[in-house]
Amino acid sequence: MRVTHSRTTTFLKTLAWLSLLAAFVIGQLASQPNHKAMLSHYMGDLELERADYQNEKPIVFKLVKQQPGDADVVVLGEGEGYGGLMMVGIFAHRTDTGPRIQKLALLSNTETPPYIERLKKKHFFNQFNDKLITDDFLIDSDIDGYSGATISARGITSAVRQAVHLGAVNHLKMPSVWQEEQWQFGAKEAGLLLLVALVVFANQYQSKLSRKLKVIIPFLSLAYVGIYTNASISFGSLSSILLGYFPSPKHHPIWWIMMLSVFGGIVFLRRNLYCNNLCPFSTVQGVLHKISGIRLNLTPQVTRHARSIILMLIWMSLMLIFLSRHPALGSYEPFSMMFALEGMGMQWYILPFSLLGALFVPDFWCRLFCPVGFTLNELVRLRSKAVNIFKRLISSKTQFIPIADITGNDVRQKQRRSK
Repeated sequence: MRVTHSRTTTFLKTLAWLSLLAAFVIGQLASQPNHKAMLSHYMGDLELERADYQNEKPIVFKLVKQQPGDADVVVLGEGEGYGGLMMVGIFAHRTDTGPRIQKLALLSNTETPPYIERLKKKHFFNQFNDKLITDDFLIDSDIDGYSGATISARGITSAVRQAVHLGAVNHLKMPSVWQEEQWQFGAKEAGLLLLVALVVFANQYQSKLSRKLKVIIPFLSLAYVGIYTNASISFGSLSSILLGYFPSPKHHPIWWIMMLSVFGGIVFLRRNLYCNNLCPFSTVQGVLHKISGIRLNLTPQVTRHARSIILMLIWMSLMLIFLSRHPALGSYEPFSMMFALEGMGMQWYILPFSLLGALFVPDFWCRLFCPVGFTLNELVRLRSKAVNIFKRLISSKTQFIPIADITGNDVRQKQRRSK
């Protein structure tokens, strides 16, 4: 019976890995952009042809039959949001005062949909209308980023800036008169670095101060990581790494601080520094459980099945993410709903469900459903396993013990194999 169960488990694991590999390949093949198809949604029946600029970027399309009021060209630009690449279509035309943007269209993106909707409701895209292509296009300078969707706004603005400025220099041979973008590192990023330093100190050193910090840090993380910066790590942000999406450290230093802290803790400290330290949702669960005072202990059978549930949820998420190339679509955690008051689909049901469960079961979400905690703990386990295998390989190699000849003869070595 056990043999049959073992074979079934092995078969299912193999099938799961093969299906993920197939989904990844299919997603890669299907993700090749069709620029004309993207633009047809905004251009209607107007015919486009690609402008020949000797393969110099950016990509530009011209209207074959132009009507009064139409744009002269459509310039394509790429930027990096929180979830990955986004592409914009910049409709531009010549005026007496120089080339200007007529309108802006977001052609594709991998952001969490509510954040894009927030930008649309606040008429973020209208800010680009009638701007000269030589303007600065800088967030909080000549473009308003809008609180709550700053990262998405910064990615869109970066796509516009890079495309029109590159086009001005390469295609129109105009001088660069605009202000260059600076590194986005300020008090918010410095505060996050300080919080990470406190987490490392509290977990690596045993003292009265470290014990006090372990009590304070979860609440600091709730206020800073959850509410102030909204920098919680989701499964979507982890899976975006598998897709090769790495935001620019110049534009998104908070993403890099969080990721380097978490993965650095796994590699160098053999610890999961995120769960119970930097994760704000963990603090919310702990507070709710303290308020209720009810403690329902999970049976070993439930705990064992919980692992299978999380693995199934991770597999489903990765399948959706790999096929769509859209990390946000596979992220089902309630973090965005909790701290940004934005959510989609099942998140509207998962948040109240997880909060209700936390009243009765300690770390309800973390123990039974969280893909982030499960993934990070597995990486810690795999890191320890890899180190142990390496140590065994080193110890099993032939050791050479030098034996010096006191008469002055050449030194010889004897081989001895450790058993």
